[in-house]
Amino acid sequence: MLPCNPGGHAAFQDTFVSQFLKFYPDPFVLPKSTWDYIVQFWYLDLSKTDSIMQECYSVFGPEPRLPSCMLRSYLLALKLKVTSITVWCRMLKETPLYAILSGFSFGDTPGVGTFYDFFSRIWQDDSNNLSPKDRFPKMKKTPKGKKKGDKTPCDSSSTASKLLPLLERWHLKPENPFFLIFRLYQQQFLDQSIHRGLVNPRHLALAGDGTPVRTAAQQRKKRICDCKEKGCSSCNRKRHYSQPDCNWGWDSHRECYFFGYHLYMYVASYSFSDLPVFPLFNR
Repeated sequence: MLPCNPGGHAAFQDTFVSQFLKFYPDPFVLPKSTWDYIVQFWYLDLSKTDSIMQECYSVFGPEPRLPSCMLRSYLLALKLKVTSITVWCRMLKETPLYAILSGFSFGDTPGVGTFYDFFSRIWQDDSNNLSPKDRFPKMKKTPKGKKKGDKTPCDSSSTASKLLPLLERWHLKPENPFFLIFRLYQQQFLDQSIHRGLVNPRHLALAGDGTPVRTAAQQRKKRICDCKEKGCSSCNRKRHYSQPDCNWGWDSHRECYFFGYHLYMYVASYSFSDLPVFPLFNR
């Protein structure tokens, strides 16, 4: 069955008020920090998510959870710095505020499988990774800066000058796994910033910077050949990687190596809080 939310964001707000007063008859007992994210999610209109993601659901079967509620709930978990879906599902069952602020009824919240099913609908690819899991090991170690603040040495001094012309020619195709993610980001967040005058596309000043995103303490890989049994312990044949999209990099701020991704973000440099315009998430 296709997700349907005829009431939109107003329906979410009405349901939240009725449920909130039921569980919290004296709202002033809540601390100011709690009210900060209540206000943020009260105005966070994600109702377009239901229509954007309709094509990801079947017309048959039981009625699904509203995609807007699933996305709002996940964003709330990130706001509270909860990265484990298992822990978050338990918190939804134990804390009425988290459930009703997500858009669910307390006692009727989604499970772990429902969240991962929602993630698989957003990521439009059968594989969880962009890179193949079986590949040759990287023999050359990532060079590090000579002193604090030095960036990883670049192969070419003109790399940055080639980036923007490349993005101007690059058109994201619908079959790209990131297509729906960028569509949600543009219509639900970036367009809202433009509509409210927070970002002016006609007078756009961009600033870009990168940051490391750590995923593990070490690289997980295993042999898929029998060279070790034959007495060769240092062969260069393919390995099976559990996180093939990650790589080793040098963190110039902390002066240490890290394993994970690299997030490069373009922001509107003149806007309040440097609002994001375009993110690049790569190895």
